[in-house]
Amino acid sequence: MRVRNWGRTISFEPELYIQPRREEEIIRWILRTVDERKSLRVVGAGHSWTPLIETEGYLLSLANLQGLISITPTHHLATLWAGTPIYRAARRLWKEGFSLSNQGDIDRQTIAGAFSTGTHGTGKDFGILATQVAHYRFIDGKGHIHEIYPDTDPDLFRCLQVSLGLLGVITQITLQVEPAYYLRLIKRNEKLEEALENAENYLETYRHFEFFWFPYSEWVSVKLIEKSEAPNTSSLLKKWLIDGLWENGAFWCLNKVAQIGIVNSSRLCRFASKNMSEETRTDRAYRIFATPRWVRFREMEYSVPAKWGPTVLREIRQWIEKHKPAVSFPIEYRYVKGDNIPLSPAYGEDRVLIAIHMYHRMPHEKYFRGIEEIFWAYQGRPHWGKMHTASWDYLLQVYPELPLFIKLRRKYDPEGIFFTPYFRQILEGEKQKQPILSAVSSK
Repeated sequence: MRVRNWGRTISFEPELYIQPRREEEIIRWILRTVDERKSLRVVGAGHSWTPLIETEGYLLSLANLQGLISITPTHHLATLWAGTPIYRAARRLWKEGFSLSNQGDIDRQTIAGAFSTGTHGTGKDFGILATQVAHYRFIDGKGHIHEIYPDTDPDLFRCLQVSLGLLGVITQITLQVEPAYYLRLIKRNEKLEEALENAENYLETYRHFEFFWFPYSEWVSVKLIEKSEAPNTSSLLKKWLIDGLWENGAFWCLNKVAQIGIVNSSRLCRFASKNMSEETRTDRAYRIFATPRWVRFREMEYSVPAKWGPTVLREIRQWIEKHKPAVSFPIEYRYVKGDNIPLSPAYGEDRVLIAIHMYHRMPHEKYFRGIEEIFWAYQGRPHWGKMHTASWDYLLQVYPELPLFIKLRRKYDPEGIFFTPYFRQILEGEKQKQPILSAVSSK
């Protein structure tokens, strides 16, 4: 079968597509892969833009390993099968009286896939999603099962938190959860400079803070989120009208107009920025965190030291105004707490993450490449699941513990069955025929 990711940047045909129902089946496939000297990659929901899952060998899906395994209310711990999509996990946890501490704004990914690529939310006190993990169960490249906790093998645990599927097949994840809670969302429009100047105050005042800025415009949509004791005051119909009809339906129309080229992109961006929705809403935490994303796009995201966040965004604005790219998607600005995870975008310090998007049917290479050079000038770290052209030499500079990760990868996958040509390029410096930033097709 032909496999394509959500963003339509990757398309390939694995030799076999496997959907095991038990860990014993996974072990057998790993041992077979070793014997046949093939490669094996694990696929989640396909929400990465880079070729993380691409293989000519076996592609293993955890779609049949979903659901809540156990919950320990006294310690606020929940163990789930790794193939569980985040949205299903959040709903099930709510029924049990618990919530995830933090989520990103997309919840379609599997837990293992999202956590293993460094996916994050936003907030001064919140690290990437993998910082919520308390335990991993995984099967290595020799077919051995491991139970890993932070205190039993600290280095291996840290590397598993963002592992890119290179240490083995994660089958179970235990999360530190919270008693179920409501969130209050305040979404309002501000001038870009006001949002940047108010950022520190927002970070201190609100549990979560981010904003979206349309290039060529003065305005941003600021999202301020705080815990609320109030019950649900939201109308699901109103939420659908805003999130579905306006932010997806109308936005799709805007991007189609940009693609056809009837109206200049700068005019479209200014129009969109003046018509961004404003609202105040209280709802279950998982409903506030996530927003439907139906319009397909390409994405590049880098983290930069938090102190340089405003400077980097201002330089991006200057580059856009100078080069005038045809872009009709906003730029997202978020904040993540520092951690000690070797391949985390927030390793060692608090970071601002800036995400650049382009409608998937429009050319993106020049736009992404120009802005990527700005990120590089500020020690930017690419999100592993999003488009970039960072070289091995560059990655070695910005991820100081990358050698530790590589050492453990070789230990737990000595035959390299999880290692593909794509990883040989970014983690060993081999040349690749097609740049990472280039998509399979712009159509």
